[in-house]
Amino acid sequence: MEDAEAVVVPVEEAEAPAEAEAPTEGAQTTQEAAPAGEAQGGGAQGEVVTIVHPDDPLVIAGLQSADGQMYTTRESLAGMPEAQMVWDFAMRQHALALSTKAVMKRFIRDMESMLNQRTIVSNGDNGSHHPDDEDETPQGDDAHVPILDAFNIPGEYTPYGDERWQRKRISQKGILKALTAKFAVEIVEDVRDGDGRLFVVGDESHATHCGAFPHALVKHKTGPHKGKEVYVCSGNLDIVITIRLVNIQLAANDPNRYNVTERDVIKELERTDKDERAKGWGAYERTLTFYLELQFNLPRGSEYSRYVCADIQNEQRYAFKKQPPDGRLLSPAEVRPYARGPHEIAMIDGKAEVQFSFNENVHSMNLTKDHKEDLFCITAHCLNPYLNGRPNFSAMSSPFLIKKTLHNDLSRNERWVCDGNGATVEADRALITRMAPTRKFAFAKERKPASDKDAEENGE
Repeated sequence: MEDAEAVVVPVEEAEAPAEAEAPTEGAQTTQEAAPAGEAQGGGAQGEVVTIVHPDDPLVIAGLQSADGQMYTTRESLAGMPEAQMVWDFAMRQHALALSTKAVMKRFIRDMESMLNQRTIVSNGDNGSHHPDDEDETPQGDDAHVPILDAFNIPGEYTPYGDERWQRKRISQKGILKALTAKFAVEIVEDVRDGDGRLFVVGDESHATHCGAFPHALVKHKTGPHKGKEVYVCSGNLDIVITIRLVNIQLAANDPNRYNVTERDVIKELERTDKDERAKGWGAYERTLTFYLELQFNLPRGSEYSRYVCADIQNEQRYAFKKQPPDGRLLSPAEVRPYARGPHEIAMIDGKAEVQFSFNENVHSMNLTKDHKEDLFCITAHCLNPYLNGRPNFSAMSSPFLIKKTLHNDLSRNERWVCDGNGATVEADRALITRMAPTRKFAFAKERKPASDKDAEENGE
């Protein structure tokens, strides 16, 4: 195919939108428009001004020469497939640049947060300060518009990165400090028995069952994790993910740490200006709803790398050798945030819980060469726009492998713990707090402590 040339149409021949008549309104360029034949800042001649869509500033509607004499849109290139191909390529690069910019901003914010936290620790502070304490008051009416559904997110939707989320600033510092100093969320993991003893691998099998999530701990004999003890989930079983709200002002072993609920968080948010609540509060602003997804276990700033891509058309990020059915990772299938899908779960009385399984072909042995050493994790993101993106209202599970089955690694009901003397002993089944489902679509069983059973039998 011959080299495609960028083609433009003179303004007189193109149906230019109103913005084309006044490039200073809605026009974006990296340099000021120069007179014809001139370039500023050492740039090349032929500077191009982008004309944005009147209803969406992230969408380019047309391109115009800096002198205003040439204007083109994709529609004006009809009948010239090579030119339209160049246009589409340029628009993809533009969208990618916007995504990269958002990721870099997120990375810089995370780095600032980490450095700030180190400063807090070194100064002996109680950790109540958060970089977002300096949230500015939202500007303009759009800052308060309530979230309606998944399709009201500005710009082109991508299944990864900050473009998925809807966020609002908390305009009062006192509210923000109260939220970041007291509350956090965590994912419940069945890695200990009811007495708090850690599950450990057996001396002979080098493995142990755990619970509803993760399913087991295995010391691997072969593969990229040979000799390492890694948590494992079975593709033949469901997992149960529980998100719990905690009071981080109390010690980890204090039972009152969990005597907080979503109502306490919303009560703090309700101190926001009345007009803001009246104009901009919808279902997501009034609740703590969480979105769960399967990701690669990588640092929080690595948004692109953490994304587990099951779309075979995405050559750069596709992660599997054999494609999962319908390009989905989970069963029931995941959908985008704010679409009220099966992996959006509302918190009730301080707890949000959901049960699901991994889709066919979603397991570690099916990962491509670039990902064969990567571990998975479950992440939880709060969809409340005031809390989304704040580290204490997002959670990441421990890393794990996904195996088709656990039959080759350990026998049924084999479960070991480490006793007070450091010895490996068989776990007491009465102290197992949550059992894994016996098969897909079966309910996970939660065991009651022996004291609760005795109380029921005695009618207390």
